[in-house]
Amino acid sequence: MTEEKSTGTILWVVRHAEREDNVNHHWTKSSNLRSDNTPLSRRGQCQADELGKRFTNIELDRVFVSPFDRTLETATRLLGDRNISINVEPGLVEALYLCEDPPGYESLEVLKKKYPLIDTSYKPIMPWKLPREGYGDDGCSPRIEKTLEALVARYPGQRILLVSHGAPIGAIHEILSGRWKYVGQATVSKFVQTGKNRWQKELSSDSSHLSDQTNLRPWGGRRKKSSGPVSRFRRKIVATGVVRFVVVVVRLATKYR
Repeated sequence: MTEEKSTGTILWVVRHAEREDNVNHHWTKSSNLRSDNTPLSRRGQCQADELGKRFTNIELDRVFVSPFDRTLETATRLLGDRNISINVEPGLVEALYLCEDPPGYESLEVLKKKYPLIDTSYKPIMPWKLPREGYGDDGCSPRIEKTLEALVARYPGQRILLVSHGAPIGAIHEILSGRWKYVGQATVSKFVQTGKNRWQKELSSDSSHLSDQTNLRPWGGRRKKSSGPVSRFRRKIVATGVVRFVVVVVRLATKYR
């Protein structure tokens, strides 16, 4: 049975599966890929296939994926033979301080040959050559906010899959639910829009589809804060939450007065 379509936007958020460099530190000796562009390990490929089984009966309207090989391979295996294209979105790239300068993902033309599901006509939110950003895991937060805001505005009410990385997904959690969270590899999170600038977190770092749920590497390092202005998108979400809280307090005060 497939899911009923919600009237609000649904965001399914998946972190890429296990990387080859998680288990093989010498992988670059037998690969032409750049050092920050590791592919999936064999276990990661199995995890991505299990994600595919998880999503078999989940309807999706749009799929947006970071241009690194590990995210594109995860998305390709997840989608299998489904008739849905992949939109490559640089806005979903890992925090840039963790990447080469510039990031080592390949050109869209090269990626299309490797991943035929890619739709080369898609116009991304962020440019292929990303602007510099703050140092630290949340240095990517302004970029993620801009990307989310634009995608939700461009595709309102649609069921959207985002395939990204540890730091960006942590930022997505903070932007939509108010709390940063590091998630495991090949895990699923879900956010449902319940009103204007209001989101409900229904799943976070869920690994129930995986046959082996050990060592999913939910980003064990310390979060490195970076300074920067709060975007209009996040201000709207925070303001909506504050208003709802005040309304509840007033109602309770009136009830027990």
